[in-house]
Amino acid sequence: MLWLIIIILILVIGVLSAYIFLYKREIRYIIKRLQFIRDNDTNKKINLQIKVKEIEELAIQLNHLINHYKVEKIAISKAQHEFKEEITNISHDLRTPLTSIAGYVQMLESENTPAEKKAEYYSIIRRRIETLVKMLDEFFEFTRIESDEYPLQIEKINVNNVLADVISMFYYDFLSKGEEPNIQIPSKPIYIYADKDALKRVFQNLIKNYLNHGTGDISISVKEEGSHVCISFKNYAPNIDSEGAERLFQRFYTGDKSRTKKTTGLGLAIVKNLVMKMNGEIEAYVKDSFLIINIIFRV
Repeated sequence: MLWLIIIILILVIGVLSAYIFLYKREIRYIIKRLQFIRDNDTNKKINLQIKVKEIEELAIQLNHLINHYKVEKIAISKAQHEFKEEITNISHDLRTPLTSIAGYVQMLESENTPAEKKAEYYSIIRRRIETLVKMLDEFFEFTRIESDEYPLQIEKINVNNVLADVISMFYYDFLSKGEEPNIQIPSKPIYIYADKDALKRVFQNLIKNYLNHGTGDISISVKEEGSHVCISFKNYAPNIDSEGAERLFQRFYTGDKSRTKKTTGLGLAIVKNLVMKMNGEIEAYVKDSFLIINIIFRV
């Protein structure tokens, strides 16, 4: 009887030893696999050599972590690339007027510059400084909005009145562009919940964007459709495609690749941020060579 117990114990110990050996071997394999995945740009995952419930569950969770790590790595790489591109654009936007100012200052300091030319150069320098100040103000405003330092007072307002007031501010700008906007604002008041000043800023930026970059007549309309209100801006834009329309609200993006139009590319990014902070939605798309920007508020 004693020998039988001893034999059974030996068999049990042998089986346990075999399992321990297999567990250790599988864990060593997982460790090496993790080291390889960490040190190499690979899509490989952890594939087990033996099927043990606990080890399988460990491998599944590790593979989830590996997938998450890869997604985060791609996102970080993309963000770093975009950040470098943005810094380059900011540097270009600020350097251009500063370089121009430095050049005209140098000509002003020259004894060979006639008095009438100096007056002209002073005027140019003043305009360049005004442009620079506007750019810096836009950078500052965007930073405030992004960091939640832009307080909003949400209240019930007549969107028709706000839009009409903003359009009237740009009356002479439309005339100088040689185009008259097609305005479709109903006489019946349409109310939404928003911040009045922020809404004005949204409409101003959209109109400025059109005046700086748009071609052809612009149509501006307000419609109340069921449970929502849609404010739409539409203009002929043969030079923008669907991909460009999707990037319009991206910060520092501008369709002017040479960036010669003295804009920061923040105007529409500010629009999107303000609309979202007022619980609205905004979309941009191209249809039949027309750029359409819709702002939607639920009522």
